[in-house]
Amino acid sequence: MKIKGLRWMATFLAACMLMGAVPATAFAAKETTEAAETIPQVYRMDDDNDTVRLVIGKTPTLYIGKNGTVSVTLMNMEDKDWIETEIWIASEDDFRNHYSDEITKTEDRDSEESSIVQSMKTIYPFEVTDSLNSHYKVGHVNKKAKKTVNLNVNVKKGLEEGYYPILIYISKRAQGEDGMSSEYAKTIMAWIETKKTTGTSETNEDNSEPVAFALGENQPTPSANYSEVMNFDVNVRNTGYKTAYDVRVDMELSEDIAKFPFEINDGNYDRQMGNMNPDQTVAVPFSMAVREKAKSGYYPIKFKIRYRENENGNFAAPIEDTFYVRVYGKDEDDSLDSEAGENERTKARIIVDSFETDPAEIYAGQDFTLKVRMKNASNSIVASNILFTFESETVSDSPVFTTVNGSNSVVVNSLAPGASDTLTIKFSSSPTAEQRSYTITINEQYDSPEFKNAKEAVKIAVGLKQEARLNTGTIEVMPDAISVGEESNVMFSINNTGKVMLYNVNAVFEADSIQKNEAYVGNIEPGKSGNVDTMINGIAPTTDDGKVKLSITYEDENGKVSTVEKEIQLMVNEDQSMDESNVDDTWNSDDVQPEPSTTDKLKHLAIPVGIVGVVLAAVILVVIRRKKKKAGMDDEIL
Repeated sequence: MKIKGLRWMATFLAACMLMGAVPATAFAAKETTEAAETIPQVYRMDDDNDTVRLVIGKTPTLYIGKNGTVSVTLMNMEDKDWIETEIWIASEDDFRNHYSDEITKTEDRDSEESSIVQSMKTIYPFEVTDSLNSHYKVGHVNKKAKKTVNLNVNVKKGLEEGYYPILIYISKRAQGEDGMSSEYAKTIMAWIETKKTTGTSETNEDNSEPVAFALGENQPTPSANYSEVMNFDVNVRNTGYKTAYDVRVDMELSEDIAKFPFEINDGNYDRQMGNMNPDQTVAVPFSMAVREKAKSGYYPIKFKIRYRENENGNFAAPIEDTFYVRVYGKDEDDSLDSEAGENERTKARIIVDSFETDPAEIYAGQDFTLKVRMKNASNSIVASNILFTFESETVSDSPVFTTVNGSNSVVVNSLAPGASDTLTIKFSSSPTAEQRSYTITINEQYDSPEFKNAKEAVKIAVGLKQEARLNTGTIEVMPDAISVGEESNVMFSINNTGKVMLYNVNAVFEADSIQKNEAYVGNIEPGKSGNVDTMINGIAPTTDDGKVKLSITYEDENGKVSTVEKEIQLMVNEDQSMDESNVDDTWNSDDVQPEPSTTDKLKHLAIPVGIVGVVLAAVILVVIRRKKKKAGMDDEIL
């Protein structure tokens, strides 16, 4: 009676707390849920919004020192689907930081609210294990829809009975949102009490097994069609408080197709998992072919789990457990009316989740790899025997993209609801295609339980670029040799030989011997030309081989600048005009005389001839006088 009274009082206090802390806007949201459910906003530190809500029905009950499950139902309050959703229990540090503010600031509140906060159990209630704070993938959540997730916990020993807050983190990425997911903090309340026993068979103080196992936690039921291969894992968790050594999982086989729907191709399907620590989960893989004559339904697959209690000890008694798989048999086809229309049968919905190309930018004539992530967007319908066929857009009856290896089809065995698979195929692009985006149609043909050979088509757009090309006509430099201070005329044409427009074409001339010169040409359409006609001024004598750098720049439609470099030949010489300081002062242009005539030339010759004659006569005279003097005849001669 005392325990019941305590629990009633704690329930009353928790209810008061919900009423006192829920803002008025939260009550309006309650009208959107069922009458038996509430949407609490427990703490001020929680995210108060109308995007993500936790829908609380019956308060979870956990037992002190025991393993338990917290069932959490979250609701998408938005008008768009959530593409990716995860939920997890906050760590002990986050728990303390989240609720510490509520405790330390009670003096600022009224007495009623302070008593409510102080009455709560603010001790982190769970044992810290490897899986405690693991993220549970919820997957796709439709708008205005709910999804429930079971979170496994180990409750601490030595706790007092009462209501404990559990801090839950939720992350979601809605349809149309890119980048990182949004994250929210929410609180739910759990009642934790001591488990009541009626006998004395339980000798352990915490009333739990040293080693125990749970199969299939947190995973959907595997499914496959008849004659298909079912690839699946079986999650095995050690729910005990001791390590299990040398764990082995044995699948029980049967020839009876009603009990065992798989082909028995191996001698056994036993798996050795090694040692498993408390609360450790191991995924046991299987790949089994479904028998062709298997009937539709859920099949219980029995397993025996063997382990050693000590590292070198003997095997303990095996633990038996059951795991279910689902098979879609031929009878599913018979159950459908052959005349039923498409609207009367359900089928999976396979969409393009994302795609990418390698390289990211594709130029005409280039090979590239296309990776497409296909997703089964159905919530409960499996797709199998899926054939994807890629079909390119055509131009002038020729495909823009063709597969390199010749095959344009990819086969996927099956896609479970919400599952994805990446298709990889290599293409070659047409070198003559214009620069724009072209569609690739992905034709789908697949089976669903109620719809065989369903056909759908989805499209993606792949951008194709053309490489810009240009050349120049003959470059004329007139003259090709100038002096410092003189100019030379440069003329040539720029031809757009590609398939894309060349924007803002500009020619730049640079060298140490000339003044930098730019000639703007403008835009040049494909197949047309632009002309350059400019004057280059020499500013210094050429000290090299006379090469002048010519840079032709242009932009594409995105403003990306490209450059083509060439060279022209132009010599710049010293100034040839004479400096007055270096000229003979006696020279004068006015002293230039016309060329003399023949008579003038003879006149000029007469003087030297006469002088020669006089000299010759004087010499003869002297010789004669010397001869006569010797003969004594000077007087007679004189």
